[in-house]
Parts: sequence; structure tokens; C-alpha cells
Amino acid sequence: MLKNYFKITWRSIANNKISSLINIGGLSVGIAVSFMLLLYVYNQYSFDKFHNNSDRLYQVFKNQPSNGEIRTKAFTQQRLAGVLKKDFPEVENVARINESKEALITFNDKGIKVNTVASDAALFDLFNFQLVWGDRRTALSDPTGIVISESTALAVFGNRNPVGEMIQYDNQFPMKISAVIKDNPQNSSFTFKAIIPWQAFLNEMPWLKDEGWDNYSYFTYVRLRPGTSLEAVNAKIKNLIGQHFPQDKAVKLFMFPFTRLHLYGEFKNGVNTGGSIEYVRLFLFLAIGILLIACINFMNLSTARSERRAREVGIRKAIGARRGSLIKQFMSESLLMAFAAFLLSLMLIMVLLPVFRNIVNINLSLPYANPWAWLMALAVTVFTGLVAGSYPALFLSSFNPVKVLKGQMISTQSSIRPRQVLVVMQFTFSTCLIIFSIFVYRQIGFIKNRPVGYNREGMIEIASDGRMYDQFDLFRRDALASGAITDAALISEPITGVTGATWNNTWPGQLPGERSISIDCVAATYHFIDTYQLQLTRGRDFAAGRPSDSTAVILNESAVKLMRLKEPVGQQITWMNSKRTIIGVVKNFVLASPYEPVKPVIIGFSKDWATSIGLRLNPNTSISHNLIVLESIYKKYNPTYPFEYKFTDESFSAKFRNEKLLGTMAVSFTCLAIMLSALGLFGLASFSAERRRKEISIRKVLGAGTGALWLKLSQEFLVLVVLSFVIGSLISWYHISRWLSQYTYHTSISIWVFVATLALSLATCLIAVSWQAVKAALVNPVKNLRSE
Repeated sequence: MLKNYFKITWRSIANNKISSLINIGGLSVGIAVSFMLLLYVYNQYSFDKFHNNSDRLYQVFKNQPSNGEIRTKAFTQQRLAGVLKKDFPEVENVARINESKEALITFNDKGIKVNTVASDAALFDLFNFQLVWGDRRTALSDPTGIVISESTALAVFGNRNPVGEMIQYDNQFPMKISAVIKDNPQNSSFTFKAIIPWQAFLNEMPWLKDEGWDNYSYFTYVRLRPGTSLEAVNAKIKNLIGQHFPQDKAVKLFMFPFTRLHLYGEFKNGVNTGGSIEYVRLFLFLAIGILLIACINFMNLSTARSERRAREVGIRKAIGARRGSLIKQFMSESLLMAFAAFLLSLMLIMVLLPVFRNIVNINLSLPYANPWAWLMALAVTVFTGLVAGSYPALFLSSFNPVKVLKGQMISTQSSIRPRQVLVVMQFTFSTCLIIFSIFVYRQIGFIKNRPVGYNREGMIEIASDGRMYDQFDLFRRDALASGAITDAALISEPITGVTGATWNNTWPGQLPGERSISIDCVAATYHFIDTYQLQLTRGRDFAAGRPSDSTAVILNESAVKLMRLKEPVGQQITWMNSKRTIIGVVKNFVLASPYEPVKPVIIGFSKDWATSIGLRLNPNTSISHNLIVLESIYKKYNPTYPFEYKFTDESFSAKFRNEKLLGTMAVSFTCLAIMLSALGLFGLASFSAERRRKEISIRKVLGAGTGALWLKLSQEFLVLVVLSFVIGSLISWYHISRWLSQYTYHTSISIWVFVATLALSLATCLIAVSWQAVKAALVNPVKNLRSE
């Protein structure tokens, strides 16, 4: 029986080569795109879940009231880990990690800068990093040891075991390779390439050894004991900081599941509001939608050939075939075509996956060795074949053999209506995608064009590594003399990634409770305002010729408003536990998220915090020339370190990565959905023209022209597209309004977007339908009426 089904399927494909190619090709494209999207969705859902006991891993967060809102951050104190381990029996183990930095690792003449963190030895107990060489139990116990990743070891030592080799860390600390770990997988939140012991970190910066509870600069990870209630533990640790540091009693602690951070890592006003899970759900919806559209095409294109299969069905029924056996036959045809489409989709995935990887910036690959992935793929293929073949099988097997063999067919209206519903579904999906794509790009453009308060163009930033911290003034002097830059300044962090904040600040007229307000801060030195071209409204920049400026601060307008200072310049405030004089006020500028309102900012003079150097390139010479000159000067003062820089405008643009990814994906799949929807319309138009050929011939005999017949055949499809547009617009309006409402600053919902979408949909409809409509209108009526 199966052999017979296969022969019939092969004959059907061979006798209808073009339509079968379109059918299988459209389905294979839908399957390929859906599978690539599902690869991305699986990658996101599996983040950090490869660790042992991942369901018991948590990260400690703090909620801190600030200026009428609650800020949630993962920065905690150095002392917190020890207290959690000692005083809370629910905690099985705990480890600290500091903020990562690019550190130089040098061996003989080879040097490489790698993302490095410091951590407790318990890190290897909490997280199951795979070791290539070394012992995980002692890897972080030696304060002079360092753990490096496999790629770092390969770059520095080649393909040999480097354990025991001595390297120079940050060009000043000799350290011994204690272990080599495999690189973190792509679905890991950890991106470091080297780990130093916590004691080595303290030896590097000894002033941190006696650090108190007022410095929130570290990440704390916890594994709870089996059966522990998270709610109960959070209730116990909530007021822990206030017990040890009464000044910060308003700061509340809580633990959050580590494996949920990647997808649910956003908090607003102290409440978890989701995160990138919204994008992942959208991509899952896209995968299902694209596959559904491909299945609808399969249905429409299969039933478009119903007239040719009708006599076959009639003869089979006349010689005794039951409807059930016919349904099995057509379903088996559908499944065989689905498997053919699946095999073709695998080849398409191999070709398209590198492009898709570049779009999502994730190294996705087909899981060839994973049997569960193959079982899932086959299950999806079978499901697709069953769904795609269900309607054609039920429709074709329902033909009345007597009517079919007499040349009569079932009612045109009853046969077209279900397929009209399917086409409406297709174009509704396409309409939603078109509208959403346009608004995503409008929102990105709206935020990117929002004033940031400083000039991003022509700015680069480099790390103040090695000798650059001490030799900055000499480097700046030579760079200015060379004409490569117009100014330079030291800054605590790159301006697009400032995370610093202080509290316990005081100012004249301060009200009770305002001392606990957290205020963002930037540490900078001379020439900061001129280098970044912030707009001064009062006062002046830090000046090298004024020694008193070492105890000065500059406020932004939001900070002046918070402090209610009518004449701020010359007044004194307390910042970083010392008296500071306000010497200037600048217009508000964006430090963190460009989507959020500008917060109060204190710009304090301090060289101790400086980790970055901002350089304003000379606009009168080429960028490439300036960079070559700067590199030569940099090597003069810091020869061991590589000259690495980042353009500030590129760093700022990186803040829109999720939105850009969403926009790129939406546009790509909008084009695909439109193409597949057009194929669906083409199939329905083919079927309609085939069913109405005698009606068209009669109209033509009675004097109807080609244009009138074209309009008659096209108008029913235009009605379907307009109906799809109305439904899709209502759905889009609702969801776009909700999506935009999560942004403080967002674009408006413009009517022209919907008008443009309708015009594009109608144009697609006419292009897809016109060929079949004109072809039917040009057929000689005698050919269709000779049997009447």
C-alpha cells in the first residue's frame, strides 16, 4: 500500500512539475526559516541552564529608593558573601565576582588583553566550568595563580599544557597558570576569559581589604540548599544591610534565580517587569506564523489543482475506493512532500545559517549530534505535513463521483470560502509584520535622534591601562601637538556605560530623607567639558591652573533641580564624604539608557577612579591618519599594551542592539511573509480561474472585455486583502501601543503607516492575482464552451 502511495505521489509531482516545485519550495522555505528561528529561541531559553543544580543558583540584588523611585541593581558589598555563608544555614555556598576588566596577560614576547574577573574559590563549586588542564579544587586557592580560558591559552601558549607557566598580569604582577577552562558556551551569561583569585584582587588593590558596607561594587552568587524556599530566604535577608550599616537601612536585598536573569532581567520601580523574553516570544510567534503561512500556501496550491485530480478521485470512488482510503492517500502525499521539503530545508539552512548568525550575532549551529533535536524536527515535519495536507485531503476526497465524471464540480462558493479564510489569515499576519517593522524603525530613529547632551561624533575612548594612567598628561600634550586630537580627558568609565552612583550626599537646604537618594556620578579631570563638548549653562570646566578644582564638582540641570539650588555656582555640597564646591552647571546629558529620563548627575574631580580616556579627534584631518598618529604616541608611553579604541557613537548605537535585531528580523520576515502570502493568493486565483472558466467564457461571449474580466476576477481578492488589513491594523494598533508605552520617550502612532501598509498589500495582491486573471480572460471561450 505504501509503495502504491509513493508511486501515485511521484506521478502527481512528475505531471505537475512547476506547481509541485512551487509547493515544495514554499514549504521548505517556511520550514527552514522556522527552524532557524527555533534554534535562536532554544538558545535563549537554554541560557545558563547547563550548570549543575542550576535551579538552586541565585544572584543577590538590591532595591534602593532614589528620588521617588526604586532602583534595582546587582551590585552588592564585598562583606555580604561571608555573612550569607556564616549566618544563613539555607545558603549552601556563595561566591563573589568583581566587575570584569580588560587585563593584559604577557608571556615572553606575546601579550593579549582578555576580559578578566576576580572570584572566590567557591566559583568552581557553584558553576560547573569544564577544565581542560588543572584541578578545579585548587585552581583559585593560590593567590598568585590565574585561570585562563582555552582560547586564551591557545593564543599565548599554542597547543600545549600551560599549567605552571609564569605570566605577567597587567604588566606588573607575576602569576602562575593554575588551570585552563573551556571557553564559556554561547548561551552563558559569563563572558570572562581569565579569573584571578579574590586574594590576588585584594593584593592588587590593598586599600579594598578593609572596605566597609558602603561600597556596592561586586556581584554575589548563591546556591541554596535543596528544598529551601526562596520567599523565606528573601524575607530573612531583606533588611540585612540595615542591620550592619544603619545609614542604608532603606536598601533591601533579595535573591533572583540565576537562570531567569537573561530573559527576565529588567526591573522597574523594584518590580520585575520581564526583559528580553518579550523578543524571544516574538521570534517564537514569527516561527509559528511563518510555518503556518507556508502550510496555508501548501493547502491553497494543492487544492488549486483539484480540477485535474477530480476525475482521478471519481474513477477511484467508482471502482470502490472509500473516502477513508482516499484521505490516507492524499495525506501520505502531503507527508512525502513535507519530508521532501524538510530535506530541502536542511540544505537551505546550511546556506542561510551564516547570514542568520550575523543578524542575531550568535554562533548558532545545527545540532547534528543531538537525537532529541532530530526527533523534534521530524515531529514538526510530520505535524506540518498533517496540517498542510488535511484540507486538501478532506476537500479532494469529498468529490461526488457521478458529478465529477459528468464534468460537474461541487459548489464554487462552498469550496472557496474556507480557503478565503486561510488567505485572510495570511495577509493579516503580513499586515501585522509590515506595521510592526515600520514602527520599530521609527522608534529607533526617534531615540537615536533624541539629544544626548554631548557630541558623539569624532570621539573615541581608550582604557587608561598600564602607564597611561600616570603618563596621561604627557600623552595628551604630544597628541595635541601632533594635531591628531583637539582635546582629551580622563573619565571614570566610557561615557556611554557609566554605572557609578553615590548617596549620603548633602547640600544646602536638604530635606529629611534626601540624604539616602542615589545620584549618578562621573569622575573626571581637567578638560572634561571641552573634550565631550557638554553645554555649560553656568560656571566653567575644571581648569588645570586652579589647584582648588581638585575639590570641585559640576552638576547637571537635573541635579540642580533636585537640590533646589537657585544660585548653585560657589555653593558647597558633600560628595564622597568630602566638602566639594560647585563650579559649573551643564545641560542634562544621557549617561545610561537613552530610553529613560535624564537623572541627576554629579561630575566630580577625581583621578583615582579614572579607567578611561576620552579623545576628541581633529575633524580637519582624516580619522585613519589621526588613529595612526595616536597609536604611535600611545606606543611611546605604553609600549606593552595594544592600542585599542572604541568610537563613542558606535558604543551609543550598541544600546539599540535589541531593537535593531527586532527591526532587522521583522523586515526580513515581513518580506518572506509577503512572498508566501502572494503565493497563497496565486494558488487561490488559479483555483478560482479554473472553477469559473465557463462563467468567464459566457461573459466574454456576451461582450465583456479583458479589463472588465480582470477586474471581476481581481476584486474578490482585493476585498480579502482589505478585510485582512482591517483585522491586522486593529491587532497591530493594540500591540504597538502597548510596546511603545514601555518607553518613556517614544514615537507617535501615525496614520500614514497604515495607509502605506494598505497600499503595499493591495499592490502585492494585484501582482499575485493579475497574471492568472488576465490569462483566464484571454482564453478562447470556444475552448471552454464546446462541451455545452
